[in-house]
Amino acid sequence: MEEFIMIHFLASDLLPVISEARTRQCRIALVKDHGVYMLSEKGEMENGRRRVIAWAVECNPDTVPFDNWWERARAEFGGDDFVEYLDGDAAAFDRVIAEGADLQIEADAGYLYINAVATRS
Repeated sequence: MEEFIMIHFLASDLLPVISEARTRQCRIALVKDHGVYMLSEKGEMENGRRRVIAWAVECNPDTVPFDNWWERARAEFGGDDFVEYLDGDAAAFDRVIAEGADLQIEADAGYLYINAVATRS
């Protein structure tokens, strides 16, 4: 039986990203490189970096030890870095806004599964 590992994004972190993407009428990028995070495809820069970023709880290099976030990201998404573009108007993002739902993401060889879930306590 295959074990599923999930990555979570908190609604409070995602709201500014969703708002920026909808305001700029662009997609939301899910990125795996130095951690796992989401950001608006077109966003404001500050000191050469994107100003608005939502880190995955389990893969935030600022709060999780390197070996832990790196292994979690590799286990869920594989070893290669990537960017996957998501529709900023997707129903899951609507639930983040309307209900304060968090997002849960899991992946297999061909698909990303993105679900809005009750806020984690």
